[in-house]
Amino acid sequence: MNDLFREGGTGTGEGYPRFLFRRKYTLLAVIGVILLAAAAAFAAGLAPAGSGPTVPVTVSAHEGFSDIAAALSANHLLRSRMVFEAAALLSGVAFRVPSGTYLLSSGMSVPEILRELSRGPRTVTVTIPEGSDLYQIDRMLADAGVITRGALIGFAADGNLEGRLFPDTYQFFEGSDVATVVQKFLDNFAAKAGPLLPADPSLAERTLTLASLIEQEAPDAHNESMIAGIIEKRLKAGMPLQIDATVCYAKQIALPGEVVDCSALTHGDFASSSPYRSPYNTYLYKGLPPGPIDDPGIVAITAAIHPIASPYWYYLSDPATGKIIYAATLAEQETNIKKYLRP
Repeated sequence: MNDLFREGGTGTGEGYPRFLFRRKYTLLAVIGVILLAAAAAFAAGLAPAGSGPTVPVTVSAHEGFSDIAAALSANHLLRSRMVFEAAALLSGVAFRVPSGTYLLSSGMSVPEILRELSRGPRTVTVTIPEGSDLYQIDRMLADAGVITRGALIGFAADGNLEGRLFPDTYQFFEGSDVATVVQKFLDNFAAKAGPLLPADPSLAERTLTLASLIEQEAPDAHNESMIAGIIEKRLKAGMPLQIDATVCYAKQIALPGEVVDCSALTHGDFASSSPYRSPYNTYLYKGLPPGPIDDPGIVAITAAIHPIASPYWYYLSDPATGKIIYAATLAEQETNIKKYLRP
């Protein structure tokens, strides 16, 4: 028996059967092939899934990592959900994903996605200047990556937001839901502007509308209150307000996807045959516009509530200095126009 098992001579090891020796190394070779194939499959699963656009993925506080993986897979951001989950567990990211909205794309590899998730949602700071309108704010937020272009305008179609997108400095998550962004504006408006406004909704709307005109017309608090007094006096007298900014706003309503340059309005924009015949156009319609034309700050709202009486009926802004030039009569205003506005 001993001689039988030694069959085959040297090279197998003293007392070691050749067929067992071959079986051992065949098994090792098979295991090696399997491991190499698994490693190749794992490496392939780590690669980018494609080259699609960036999409927002929102992670809620109550979601488990399997929910996050399912959301990524549903958005076609992963080659292999199994590989992603394994990599997340091995790296420890699966246990620490902050809630929020992430901007991810199929062009990102699994390690890049995990790096974004571990870092937490990115926030951006956006400052909305006083007198910005809905259309300008939409562009600001889109340029900062907070929302997609036109999302705010589309959301506002279901209700009037103009005047209530309170000008301030905000922090938003990239790729935020537009409803969440709007609520942040409205909460700030309620906290800062709300206490100043009349309790009566119609009076509050009138005050906001007046303040939005003032915001466009004056450079400082004193002039804002002076102009508020002039506008109120013209309204009582039944005189048209003829405020250029309202023509610009009427034009913007008609061209929502375009950037309207208010400094480049033409005579045709002001004419009775103007294509921008919105009720916001105070050259064509008497009285206040039907609502705000921008989003005024506290100073303009205060000026609308506390106008200053004066002997003046007219005013203009000197393009060279920005100074407001007042006139008590139409003749005086025409003289000022020739002096300051016509070369």
